[in-house]
Amino acid sequence: MGKNLYFDYAAIVLEFVLLICILLRRMNKGRLNSVFVFLVITALFTTAMDIFAVAFDAHAGYIPGKIFFHTAYLLLRAFTSFFYLSYVIVITETWFLASNTWVKKVLLLLPITIVSGFIISNLVTGKVFYLDENTNYTRGDSFFWLYIFNAYYVLYGILKTIKFRRYMELERIFSMLASMGFIVAAAAAQYYMPNLLIDMFAAAIGLLLIFMLVHRPYEIIDVDTGLIHTTSYVRDMRRSLDCKKPELVLMINITNFQVLREMLGYTDTAVLKRSIADDISSYVKSKRIKAEVYYTGTGCYRIRYMSVDVPAIEEHAEFFNELFKNKHEFSGLQVNAVACVCIASMPEDIPDMAALSAFETGLNSEYTGNVLYSSDICRKVRYDLIRDMDSIIENALSESEFEVYYQPIWSTQKKRYTCAEALIRLNTRKYGSISPELFIPAAEKSGAINRIGDYVSHSVFEFISSDDFSELGLDYIEINLSPVQCLTNGYADELVSEMKELGIEPDKINLEITESASFEHHSAVMQNINKLHDAGVSLSLDDFGTGYSNMTRIASMPFSIIKIDKSLTDVRKNPNLQIVLVNVVKMIKALGMKIVVEGVENEESVRMFDNMGCEYIQGFYYSKALPKSELIDFVKDRRNKQR
Repeated sequence: MGKNLYFDYAAIVLEFVLLICILLRRMNKGRLNSVFVFLVITALFTTAMDIFAVAFDAHAGYIPGKIFFHTAYLLLRAFTSFFYLSYVIVITETWFLASNTWVKKVLLLLPITIVSGFIISNLVTGKVFYLDENTNYTRGDSFFWLYIFNAYYVLYGILKTIKFRRYMELERIFSMLASMGFIVAAAAAQYYMPNLLIDMFAAAIGLLLIFMLVHRPYEIIDVDTGLIHTTSYVRDMRRSLDCKKPELVLMINITNFQVLREMLGYTDTAVLKRSIADDISSYVKSKRIKAEVYYTGTGCYRIRYMSVDVPAIEEHAEFFNELFKNKHEFSGLQVNAVACVCIASMPEDIPDMAALSAFETGLNSEYTGNVLYSSDICRKVRYDLIRDMDSIIENALSESEFEVYYQPIWSTQKKRYTCAEALIRLNTRKYGSISPELFIPAAEKSGAINRIGDYVSHSVFEFISSDDFSELGLDYIEINLSPVQCLTNGYADELVSEMKELGIEPDKINLEITESASFEHHSAVMQNINKLHDAGVSLSLDDFGTGYSNMTRIASMPFSIIKIDKSLTDVRKNPNLQIVLVNVVKMIKALGMKIVVEGVENEESVRMFDNMGCEYIQGFYYSKALPKSELIDFVKDRRNKQR
C-alpha cells in the first residue's frame, strides 16, 4: 500500500495559514516571536520535503531527488524538535539557566549536532535509509536512533515545562504538554505504520494549539505601538530576575505623557505613541542592536538587551535623550515629549520584581535632563525599603514606631505662633528614619493609612486636651487627611464622635484636604466634608498650586483656609510667579478665605507675603517640624523672648 499524503496536505495548509496570520499581525518582533516564526517555517519546509520525498518515491529512478528530499526531511524534522525545545526555553525565559555551564550547553546542543552529522553521513553510510535495487526508499538499521534523538528533545521540553510551571498559567501548561503529547503519539504511530504520514499533521496541530492558547498574540504585541506588550515585559522580567540572569534595560519614560494626552486627545496621542515607537525601533534596527523593545503603557518604552556586554549602550542612551528634546507637530501644535532616559542593570541594582516596580514608579521623579543610571539612583533611594514597606508599616504600628511631630505656623497679624501642623514621622529600629514620601503612598495603597490617620488624630486630641496645649495659647492644630480617608464611608461620624468623647472643641481642629481629594467626584468625599463642616470643624485646602486649581470648584467647597504650596511661592527661581501670586492672593481673599504660605525659607519671602496680606506663614525660616516636647519648649521660649 502506498503512502497517504492527505495528512501532510492538511498540515502544510495549517502551517501556511499560521505563518500568514503571524506576518499579517506583524508578530515577528522579539526573541519569542522570532523563535516561534522560525519553528513554523521549519515545520512548513519539513512537511514540504516529506511531500516531495513521497512524490519522488512514486516514480522509478530520480535517485538524486529521492536522496535529497528524504535527507532534507529527516534533517529538518530533527531541527523541528530542537526548535520546539528552544521555544519552551524562551517562553519560560530560562535560556540563561539552560546554557550557563558547559555541561548544560552540551546537553542542549550535542544531540542535534550528533543527529545532523548522522543524517548527513548517511549519504555515504546508508545506515539511516537507503534505496534498494528498485530505487525504493528503505529504512536502515540505525533509523530508530532518529526517534531516540527526537524523543530526547520532546522529553527535555516536557520536563522544562513542568519544572518552570510557575511561570505559566494552567491553561498554557496543559497546551504545551498536549502539543508535545500529540507529537510523541504521532511519531510512535508513524514509526510502526510508515505509510501513515501523521507526524507533521500532529506537529501542525500542536503549533496551532500553542499559537492560540500559549503564544497568545493579543498579549504579545501592543496594538497602538506595534511593540511588545507590557504583559510580556512583566513576564519576561519576572522570569529573568527569578533566574538571577544579568540584564541591561534602557528605560525611556515620557514624563509629560499625561499632559500631552490631555492636550492632544486620544487620536493624536496614539499617533505620537506610534511615532516614538517607530523612532526607537528604527534606531535599534539601524544599529543592529540585539534587543527586545516593549511599550509598558503611559508613555513608557523599554529596550531590553540580549547581552550585558554592550559597550555602546551609553551612546544609545544619549541618542534618545537628545532625540526627545526635538519638537513633534500634531494638528498644528508643537509639542515636546520630555523623556527620562535611564540605564538599568539587573539584578545588580534591581534584585527582584518588587524592587523593579518601585524603581519604575519613582523613575520620573529622578528626571534631570541627563541620562540616569540605576546604580546612582539606587544608592540614593533604598528600594529595598519600598519593597518591604508594607511589613515595615505593620511592624511600626504594632511596635509604636510612628510619632507625631508639629510644625509651628506664624501669624503675620498677631505676630506670634497661633497654630501648628501635625505631621507623621516614622523612625524604625531596623532602618532608621523613613521619609513620608516613601511610606505614605505605600500606606494609602495597602489601606494602612486609615490606622495611621487614626493614630495621628488620637495623638493630636490628647495633646489638645492637655494642660501643655492650654499654656501655649495655640488656636488650633492642623491635621492632614489622605484621599483614602476622605473616601471612607462614615469617617466624619467616627472623628466627630471621638472629639465629643474626649471633650475636644471643634474650633481647635483644622483638617487639611489635598486638591486631588477635594475634587474627587465621589459622594463619600462630599458627605464627609459636609458633615465635618456642619460639626464646626474648619477645613483647609492643602497643596494649592500643585494640581489643576479650579477656582469655581474651590469656591463651592466649605474651605476657610487655602494653603499655597512651595512650588508656587519660589519666586527667585521664576520671577513671573510673583505676578501669578498677587492675583491668586486677591482671588482667595475675595472669596473670604485666609491664606497659609508653605515652604518659606528666607526673610525676603516673609516680607513679600506679609505685604500681600497673607495671614499665616509656615516654613523652615521659622521652624522645622518638632516632636511635641520640643514644640512646647520652642513656642514658650519665643513667647518669653517677645515679652
